[in-house]
Amino acid sequence: MDDRERLTRDFYAARARRDWAAARGLLADDVVWHESGSEDYSGDHRGADAVLGLLRKLVDVTEDTFALEPIGFIVTAEHVATNARWRAEREGIHVEGNDLAVFRIAMGRIAEAWFFPDGYDPQALSKVFSFANTAWVPETARATTGRPRTTGFRRPSRRATHQCRS
Repeated sequence: MDDRERLTRDFYAARARRDWAAARGLLADDVVWHESGSEDYSGDHRGADAVLGLLRKLVDVTEDTFALEPIGFIVTAEHVATNARWRAEREGIHVEGNDLAVFRIAMGRIAEAWFFPDGYDPQALSKVFSFANTAWVPETARATTGRPRTTGFRRPSRRATHQCRS
C-alpha cells in the first residue's frame, strides 16, 4: 500500500476512534481544510488546531454519532482522493450521504483537504450539524469570496447571538 494511502487511512481510523492526538499528528501544522457549502462548518479552516477543533465539534454536535466510512482510494503523486459514506444523528433526525474528499499530502502529512458532499437531505444536514444552541460557536472571518470562513472557536459573549442559516 502506498504511504499516502496509508496516511489517509490512518487519519480516518484515528477519527473513528476519536483519537484526536493521533489525528493531529497526521496533519501539517499549517493545514488548510476546505468545507464546501453554506453550513455552520463551511469555509476554510486554517491550522491543525483549528481543524481538530472543527472535527471535534462535528462529533460533539452530533452527540458522538458522526461516522465516516471510506470506500475507495485513488492515489496520485501528491493527492489522495477518497469516496466515503457518512452518517450522523441528532435529536432523532438522521442524515447520511457521500463525500468526495481530496487530500494533498506534503512531507508525510495532510497539508490541505477539500470536501464535496452529495446524496443527502440538505434540511436534515443543516439540523444535524447546526452549531446553534451549543456551548461553542465558530469564530468567522471574511474569505476573499465574501462568505464566512471558520478560523477557530470562541465562547460567545452574553450578548452574542448565533443564527442558523437555512
